[in-house]
Amino acid sequence: MYRKTHFKPRPNLYLELRKEFGAYFFRLQALWKNISTKYPRQIFVVMLTGILFSGVLAFTIMRVKETRPLPSISETGADVSQGFGQIVDAGQALRKVLDLQNQINTVLHKDSLTAADSLLVKNAIRQLETIHHELNVKPIP
Repeated sequence: MYRKTHFKPRPNLYLELRKEFGAYFFRLQALWKNISTKYPRQIFVVMLTGILFSGVLAFTIMRVKETRPLPSISETGADVSQGFGQIVDAGQALRKVLDLQNQINTVLHKDSLTAADSLLVKNAIRQLETIHHELNVKPIP
């Protein structure tokens, strides 16, 4: 009951690679240190020629000949604003539909209906139909 539980840590990629290839990395580090202390000027010259060579390549051979025009912000902005306007319109239509439904429900829950109540329901249904047709307009391709 009072035994000590041994905890085995999860394997870590870095530690596993170090354990497996650590001796090779250590040898490579020692070799590089030895070479860099013996030939510092030659290493510096190779680094500078590499930088200059890449600069020459970047401005001559690997130069981009055609510049593509950047996408216009106004086109995408118009699409976004149009979409946002549609969302706002749909929200307003939804609010109007909910108001009309509340009006119809209050009329339907009355004990006795009058002619004004029937006209109110007819107008509300007519408005619901117009809202439905406005929201479901299919664009002409």
